[in-house]
Amino acid sequence: MIKSLRFAAAILLFSVTALTTSLASVALAEADAPKGGEFSATASVNTPQGTRSLAFNLVVSSPITMEQAQPLKEALARGGQQLLFNTIRGSARGKVKLGALEFPVDLVVAEPERDGIRYYVVTTRQLQYEETVNNDASLDYPFSLLVVDVPSIGTGDGTIFTKAALYVDDEGHVRAEQYQGDPGSLKDVKRLK
Repeated sequence: MIKSLRFAAAILLFSVTALTTSLASVALAEADAPKGGEFSATASVNTPQGTRSLAFNLVVSSPITMEQAQPLKEALARGGQQLLFNTIRGSARGKVKLGALEFPVDLVVAEPERDGIRYYVVTTRQLQYEETVNNDASLDYPFSLLVVDVPSIGTGDGTIFTKAALYVDDEGHVRAEQYQGDPGSLKDVKRLK
């Protein structure tokens, strides 16, 4: 009886310690959580008709850290693009407006830089009717990826992969490949809020 009471007391003490540690970890994670915001820029995108310059706006509502993104990287390595696509689609992490077109943001990973922050913004792109009917090679590029550098002071820049394939290379880094041609660019990235 006394042994079982001691065991129950030890379990209770362990539970309280674990709960306290978990709450402290959550509070620390929230304090270190990257901040979102609203940004504007000028985008240059290559199209079959030539290079187009468009107004660009980005709203980041719920960015995550590199550490928090680790399970998604493992999902990409293990299950490929389709598993990542199904995992992040509909996550509502913000929105991108490119010209008159607006897209939901499915994933935002924020990485602190020496003089600002870098956002990796991923959307699961809407496939075009012609792509699916013709079984185009572009179906293997189901994402759009934006890499946006926002300095603490002044304006930043970035890169736009309009049709991107994501993969994990032999060294364990996530890489992106643009479908047909070069990625676009962002200039004069400014924080609005």
